Order: sequence, then C-alpha cells, then structure tokens
Amino acid sequence: MTEARLEIRRLSYFVRIAEDGSLTKAAGMVRVAQSALSRQMRLLEEELGVTLFSRTAHGMRLTDEGEYLHSAVAGPLREMELALQNIRTLPALVEANFAVGMPPSLADILARPMAVGLAHAFPHMKFRLIEGPTGGLIDWLNRGMVDFALLEETSRNDQIQERKVVSLPLALAGLRNGQLADRQGVSLKDAMKLPLIVPSHHMGIRGAVNDVVRRANAKVNICFEADASRLARDLAREGMGYAVLPQCYFRQELTDGSLGCWPIVDPPVRIEIFLAARKGHQTSRRQVSVVEEAIARIAREGIGVRESP
Repeated sequence: MTEARLEIRRLSYFVRIAEDGSLTKAAGMVRVAQSALSRQMRLLEEELGVTLFSRTAHGMRLTDEGEYLHSAVAGPLREMELALQNIRTLPALVEANFAVGMPPSLADILARPMAVGLAHAFPHMKFRLIEGPTGGLIDWLNRGMVDFALLEETSRNDQIQERKVVSLPLALAGLRNGQLADRQGVSLKDAMKLPLIVPSHHMGIRGAVNDVVRRANAKVNICFEADASRLARDLAREGMGYAVLPQCYFRQELTDGSLGCWPIVDPPVRIEIFLAARKGHQTSRRQVSVVEEAIARIAREGIGVRESP
C-alpha cells in the first residue's frame, strides 16, 4: 500500500509539472522542495525507463513519452482525487472540486460572472475555470480533465451528456459609418455579399455559419478567418470587414461605440450554446446536478438571457 501511494504521489507530481511547465512553479503549488520534486521525477523516469521531460532554459517540456503518460494518467488521477475527497464529505454534500471549461469567446463575457457566481453559490466548493477551443474542451471532458464545459456547438459524443443553455442570434459588427450605416438589420442574402470576418474552423460558431451557407446554396465573401472573437472584433474596428458573431459578443464595442451591430434577418441565424458534462462522474449525482443548474443559470444571466431555453 505504501508503494502504491508513493507511485500515485509521483504521478501527481508529474501531472503538476507537465501542466505548469515549470519545476519551480510546480514545487510551489504542491509545497515540496524543488530538489525533492526533481529527484522524484528522476526516480519515475528510471523506473519507467524513459525520459519524460526535456529540461530547457524556458522550463520543462514533455517528450513524446511524457505526452503519452500525461494523456493516460491525468484523467484517472483527477477522478481518484475527486472520489477520495468527496467520499469523506458525502454526508454534508458541500465539499467538492470542479473544473469548468469554456471557449475564449464565451470566457470574455462569462469568466468573471461565472467565478463570482459559483463562489457565492457554493462557498465550500473549489472551482477552476479553463479556457480552450471547442475541440480541446470535448477532449478534456472525455479525459476527465474538466467536469463541465460550455460549448458553442454540440459535442456529438456518446460519452458526454449535454443540454442546451441558450440560443444566440448572429449579427454583423463593423464600422458605424460603413455600408450598413442606415440599416436596422441585414438579410442573409445581403450579408453574404459583404466582406466578412468569420470564425476559423476550430471555433464552434463556424459550424453554424457553414450550415447557413450550405442551406442557402450561395457563395459567401469571406475576407478573413479569425482564431478568436477578440481578433474578429479588432479587425472589424480596423475597417477590414464585418465580423460574424453572436450579438452579445460585441457588448463592450457596442457600449463604447467603437462598432455598430446589425442582426442577420430574413432568415435569422442562431447558434446554440450547450452545457456538457462527463457521464459517470465520480462525484455525487446530487452535487453534480446542483452545480450544473447553477452554471446554466449564471451563463444565461451573464449572456443577458433570464429565462430557460
């Protein structure tokens, strides 16, 4: 049993270093002397017969073998830590540790209210907010690295359960004195003729845009693809075209007047925001359900929608 605990501890140290990318930072997080942590990693490497890290001037980088080990053990270790933690506090159903992921575009408007809302609703729980692309969030859910994720499209994964949180209308944003200055809205047909700044393919919103174009069977004038909604908004402010995003993503620009916004109408175009969670979570189902409801509520309120979809 002692040897098993030692192996688990070494693997936990390994995951910490891998995710921090720094021996110094990891040592501070786990409260172990840097020399002792380095020795534990050397022992782990000797036992496995492989090199797990490349030591560089910029920190610790995983080797191919290290990448494989991290992908294999990070999820199970987290599940085990959750199970051990929650079984001790099961009668009270108050202590837990959850990781919540969201794409950067949603994090821009939801990260702060989500952190504040969850801390207020569950003062005895610990939460970690993580940003990542839609595909990465789905992968992290599968591997147990996050417990919940807000997605800009469905996961299409049988191992993940999800629910629709809200439906968001798409709009164009651009310079207020541009081609759409006198419009209240823009038809889909007219929108496709404009120079458009669209999300790149790894962003969930792009799937909705592609579906609309495919149904319309029309050519679309894409002038730029942006990897982040922030970049799309910046390009629109520079007059490079019209950014295609949910209207709520332009909240700051609409407030400061740096961009105008025109909803797409005739027909209106919407994307769905989903809240996804892993099936078979080790935490009490009651706890998971209560936290899930809170995340959905805070997300709707943060976006500006009070009612359930």
